[in-house]
Amino acid sequence: MEKPLTVVEISDTQVRVAVGYANNDKINLVYMAERPINGLISHGEIIDLTTLSQILSSMREFKNETTKEKFVVNEATLVLPSLGLNVFQCDKETNVVSPFGVIAQIDIENVISLVQKEAVPSGSEIIDIIPDTFTLEQGRSYINPPIGEHSNKIKVNAKIHCLPTRIVSEYKRACEAAHIKVRRLCVGSYALAELGKHVENLPVSYVLVDMGAEMSSISLIGNNTPYETIAFTSGGDDLVNRIVENFRISPEEALSLLKKYGYDERPLSYNPTIAKGNIDGVIKEFDPVSLNNIIRTFFNEDYFAQFDVTFENLMKGYPEAVRDLPIVFTGGFSKLIGFESLAKAKFQKSQSIHYLEPLTFGARDARFSAVIGAMYSASKYKGSLSDSR
Repeated sequence: MEKPLTVVEISDTQVRVAVGYANNDKINLVYMAERPINGLISHGEIIDLTTLSQILSSMREFKNETTKEKFVVNEATLVLPSLGLNVFQCDKETNVVSPFGVIAQIDIENVISLVQKEAVPSGSEIIDIIPDTFTLEQGRSYINPPIGEHSNKIKVNAKIHCLPTRIVSEYKRACEAAHIKVRRLCVGSYALAELGKHVENLPVSYVLVDMGAEMSSISLIGNNTPYETIAFTSGGDDLVNRIVENFRISPEEALSLLKKYGYDERPLSYNPTIAKGNIDGVIKEFDPVSLNNIIRTFFNEDYFAQFDVTFENLMKGYPEAVRDLPIVFTGGFSKLIGFESLAKAKFQKSQSIHYLEPLTFGARDARFSAVIGAMYSASKYKGSLSDSR
């Protein structure tokens, strides 16, 4: 029987465990679990590893309600946050093992192992090595591993993904303490770009904005692969806190208002009371217009301001034309009701605006984008470092 694809993603506020199969270039889910982990991680740093591992361990076992088959997640692909991601380009060449000059999987692994020996910045480690092209004698070039082709030499042009060692080791420890062996590592922006390959009408090169709860990131994606990612500390939780401060209501009430009303510019025949707060001993009523004002002010004065600074840092060293690439939004915060109108007003000069979310049944929400993208990444042999683990 085909081995299932298993993925673990640990974000700032949620941990997700997914199991599925790849079939005809689609992902069929058999299990998707999600648990809140508020307060256990802050801006990518694990604060309470013990509790996090206990929650993760409680998600390992499940039963398929259709087949009644029991599953235990013992190993998985681990999706890591893109914080501190460095991407390097590297070319390496080696001789083919076979005396008959036939390319085999061992030749792919050998040339990738040469790339793995490249020096990386201090405090970082290689997460994955993603081949762009393989080149054989006579200049023959292949995107996929050229297994079975004839050549005495093989050359690879690949991208090296590096992350801070402290982040990698802590996230791996959380899985291992939950008795889940990490078989593959996948950086979040790469997983999102992999999902993008399977979404119709999405451009191949774009600026990717992943909107999370505590943090957001901006990635430059070229030809469906990340070149660079920079994060900034603003997300959905900050908007919730802004509403709490202004309306003097609980975070749960504020989140409920965002889910129910969001940002809605349509004229209303009347303005109903949607919340009541105690301000200096006086009960004050708030309507949708008040909520709109808070949301609009938050984006214009906070979120988009931080976006602009981060975007300028990301664009340093790239041609001017890169600034006009399409923008693709993903992540749970991008699903805020009315965000599209705010984005249109902000990014008028961009070539086009798109939204990335999986179409997989059981995971049709932008917050599952990285999980499904990681499944796509693990479903085919690409000759990457993760494939040989």
